[in-house]
Amino acid sequence: MARTAIVAAMAVAALACGIGAEPTLTPTPSPSPTDTPAASEPSARGAPLLPSVSHIIASVKPSVVSIATTSQVERCGPFFGCVIVQENSAGTGVIFHTDGLIVTNDHVIANAVSITVNLVDERTFMAEVVGRDPLSDLAVVRIPGGGYPAAEFAAPDELREGDWVIAIGNALALVGGPTVTLGIVGALDRSITTDAGRLYDVIQTDAGVNPGNSGGPLVDLNGRVVGINSARAQGGEGIGFAVSAFTVVPVVESIVEHGRVVFGWIGVGARDVTPVIAAQEGLPVSRGAMVSSLRRGGPAARAGMRNGDIIVAVDGAEVDSVKQLQREMRRYAIGHEAEVRVVRGSDTLAFRVRLEEQPRSP
Repeated sequence: MARTAIVAAMAVAALACGIGAEPTLTPTPSPSPTDTPAASEPSARGAPLLPSVSHIIASVKPSVVSIATTSQVERCGPFFGCVIVQENSAGTGVIFHTDGLIVTNDHVIANAVSITVNLVDERTFMAEVVGRDPLSDLAVVRIPGGGYPAAEFAAPDELREGDWVIAIGNALALVGGPTVTLGIVGALDRSITTDAGRLYDVIQTDAGVNPGNSGGPLVDLNGRVVGINSARAQGGEGIGFAVSAFTVVPVVESIVEHGRVVFGWIGVGARDVTPVIAAQEGLPVSRGAMVSSLRRGGPAARAGMRNGDIIVAVDGAEVDSVKQLQREMRRYAIGHEAEVRVVRGSDTLAFRVRLEEQPRSP
């Protein structure tokens, strides 16, 4: 399931190769500083040592599963035309609910005719697909039974550049259980382009990732999942990418509830307004989400919004970034009529915009 992606001039490849009460993925705040593992004692030369992460691995590892798939793929050649061939591949997933619900990458299970899940205790199950979302490269599968160890998700706004993170996954499909690597968050809110589409809200990290890591968790030093590993840089740059919990949590919850992702949408593309951008471009406000594109015939266009409008509030809630705009959109049901306040030049305008279901093609 290798894919090629480009980040600016950088090549990126996908990593794979490859109910009782309704589940909820409410992010768990980090423990207080007194609960956070302390750094090791200074070495004999006085330099502080890095903290051991063995206890973190021990707590998360039971939730990490390896995923083996058999897929049918069409291959075309110059001599024999196109034929359907069977391919086997490997990836990773993480159990997020005790009922056997597992989140992984969509590209790990795409085209799969059979999905086998192996737990760290060596139990093996055939899994069924609950739902897929190619746009975010996320999918949910379920294994039978219950009482499984489930990982917890971190509150996404707590993650910072420079924080230590741990990647756990079925790297290279090696025998003996998941591989563990340690690194830091190099950047947040990256966007990367793949041959299957564009991924947004991506964490960049130098924690080592390899083919087979796709769909595995990226966790913080409190053992909470901050992202789902999805891609790596080719050429030995040592850079990996994970879909942030900010995206993973609502996508997975929607898949569990609806079998697919159902998000509210007003039909705009937007970019952040920051004090630096405002100063450079002479904008009237220093925070907000500037409309950079309008879907023709979409809700915002019908309401009278224009390119260049700066969205500053939705239903009275302040919007200071594109992420905040996304957060507000996800709060409301399809059909909700929201008041969207924008700044246009020296004017502040309010529009009534009826939310529609966001198209989810990559």
